[in-house]
Amino acid sequence: LRLFEEHLRRCQARAERIYHKFNCDLHLLVAKHTADSGDHLEAWPAELRKEWERRKALTASPQDSGLLWTQEMLQGWDKWTDGDFFLHEVQTDHMSIKNSKLMRDIVFKELAGWCGMSY
Repeated sequence: LRLFEEHLRRCQARAERIYHKFNCDLHLLVAKHTADSGDHLEAWPAELRKEWERRKALTASPQDSGLLWTQEMLQGWDKWTDGDFFLHEVQTDHMSIKNSKLMRDIVFKELAGWCGMSY
Protein backbone atom coordinates (compact mmCIF):
# COMPACT_ATOMS: atom_id res chain seq x y z
CA LEU A 1 0.00 0.00 0.00
CA ARG A 2 2.86 2.35 0.81
CA LEU A 3 4.34 1.86 -2.69
CA PHE A 4 0.96 2.64 -4.26
CA GLU A 5 0.66 5.83 -2.20
CA GLU A 6 4.14 6.95 -3.23
CA HIS A 7 3.41 6.24 -6.91
CA LEU A 8 0.18 8.23 -6.66
CA ARG A 9 1.95 11.20 -5.07
CA ARG A 10 4.60 11.21 -7.81
CA CYS A 11 1.98 11.04 -10.56
CA GLN A 12 0.02 13.91 -9.06
CA ALA A 13 3.18 16.01 -8.72
CA ARG A 14 3.89 15.85 -12.45
CA ALA A 15 2.77 18.96 -14.28
CA GLU A 16 2.23 17.02 -17.49
CA ARG A 17 -0.04 13.99 -17.32
CA ILE A 18 1.31 10.80 -18.84
CA TYR A 19 -1.03 8.68 -20.90
CA HIS A 20 -1.30 6.87 -24.20
CA LYS A 21 -3.01 8.66 -27.11
CA PHE A 22 -5.32 6.31 -29.04
CA ASN A 23 -5.78 6.75 -32.78
CA CYS A 24 -9.24 5.21 -32.74
CA ASP A 25 -12.60 5.61 -31.05
CA LEU A 26 -12.50 5.13 -27.30
CA HIS A 27 -15.37 3.60 -25.35
CA LEU A 28 -15.32 3.98 -21.57
CA LEU A 29 -17.83 1.78 -19.75
CA VAL A 30 -18.63 2.85 -16.20
CA ALA A 31 -20.39 0.58 -13.71
CA LYS A 32 -22.97 3.01 -12.28
CA HIS A 33 -23.64 1.04 -9.09
CA THR A 34 -19.95 1.34 -8.22
CA ALA A 35 -19.51 4.90 -9.50
CA ASP A 36 -22.53 6.06 -7.48
CA SER A 37 -21.50 4.23 -4.30
CA GLY A 38 -20.69 7.45 -2.45
CA ASP A 39 -24.26 8.67 -2.87
CA HIS A 40 -25.62 6.26 -0.27
CA LEU A 41 -23.15 6.56 2.62
CA GLU A 42 -25.82 7.18 5.23
CA ALA A 43 -27.17 3.65 4.66
CA TRP A 44 -23.76 2.03 5.13
CA PRO A 45 -22.62 0.41 8.39
CA ALA A 46 -20.26 2.58 10.47
CA GLU A 47 -17.19 0.47 9.65
CA LEU A 48 -17.73 0.88 5.89
CA ARG A 49 -18.17 4.64 6.31
CA LYS A 50 -14.84 4.75 8.19
CA GLU A 51 -13.20 2.81 5.36
CA TRP A 52 -14.69 5.28 2.85
CA GLU A 53 -13.16 8.17 4.78
CA ARG A 54 -9.75 6.47 4.75
CA ARG A 55 -10.01 5.93 0.97
CA LYS A 56 -10.16 9.68 0.37
CA ALA A 57 -6.42 10.05 1.02
CA LEU A 58 -5.60 7.34 -1.54
CA THR A 59 -7.73 8.24 -4.53
CA ALA A 60 -6.86 10.63 -7.34
CA SER A 61 -10.28 12.27 -7.03
CA PRO A 62 -10.87 15.52 -5.09
CA GLN A 63 -10.10 15.34 -1.36
CA ASP A 64 -13.77 15.18 -0.36
CA SER A 65 -14.40 12.06 -2.48
CA GLY A 66 -13.66 8.41 -1.87
CA LEU A 67 -14.37 7.55 -5.51
CA LEU A 68 -11.51 6.44 -7.72
CA TRP A 69 -12.75 8.80 -10.45
CA THR A 70 -15.37 11.52 -10.43
CA GLN A 71 -17.73 12.15 -13.34
CA GLU A 72 -15.57 15.11 -14.41
CA MET A 73 -12.45 12.91 -14.37
CA LEU A 74 -14.20 10.28 -16.49
CA GLN A 75 -15.14 12.93 -19.06
CA GLY A 76 -11.45 13.83 -19.20
CA TRP A 77 -10.74 10.57 -20.99
CA ASP A 78 -11.76 12.31 -24.22
CA LYS A 79 -8.21 13.70 -24.28
CA TRP A 80 -6.87 10.14 -24.62
CA THR A 81 -7.99 9.72 -28.23
CA ASP A 82 -7.83 11.36 -31.61
CA GLY A 83 -11.06 9.52 -32.47
CA ASP A 84 -14.51 9.83 -30.96
CA PHE A 85 -15.01 9.33 -27.23
CA PHE A 86 -18.03 7.50 -25.82
CA LEU A 87 -18.86 7.34 -22.12
CA HIS A 88 -21.32 4.52 -21.41
CA GLU A 89 -22.94 4.34 -17.98
CA VAL A 90 -23.95 0.72 -17.38
CA GLN A 91 -26.54 -0.05 -14.69
CA THR A 92 -24.45 -2.68 -12.93
CA ASP A 93 -21.57 -3.00 -10.47
CA HIS A 94 -17.85 -3.27 -11.15
CA MET A 95 -17.70 -7.06 -10.87
CA SER A 96 -20.73 -7.70 -13.12
CA ILE A 97 -20.06 -5.25 -15.93
CA LYS A 98 -18.30 -7.92 -18.00
CA ASN A 99 -21.63 -9.74 -18.23
CA SER A 100 -23.52 -6.68 -19.45
CA LYS A 101 -25.14 -6.99 -22.88
CA LEU A 102 -24.17 -3.38 -23.65
CA MET A 103 -20.53 -4.14 -22.88
CA ARG A 104 -20.53 -7.28 -25.03
CA ASP A 105 -22.24 -5.49 -27.93
CA ILE A 106 -19.69 -2.67 -27.90
CA VAL A 107 -16.67 -4.96 -27.62
CA PHE A 108 -17.79 -7.43 -30.28
CA LYS A 109 -18.94 -4.68 -32.66
CA GLU A 110 -15.57 -2.93 -32.40
CA LEU A 111 -13.62 -6.18 -32.76
CA ALA A 112 -15.72 -7.27 -35.72
CA GLY A 113 -15.18 -3.92 -37.44
CA TRP A 114 -11.45 -4.15 -36.81
CA CYS A 115 -11.44 -7.60 -38.45
CA GLY A 116 -13.55 -6.41 -41.41
CA MET A 117 -16.64 -8.27 -40.25
CA SER A 118 -20.12 -7.03 -39.39
CA TYR A 119 -21.77 -7.63 -36.03
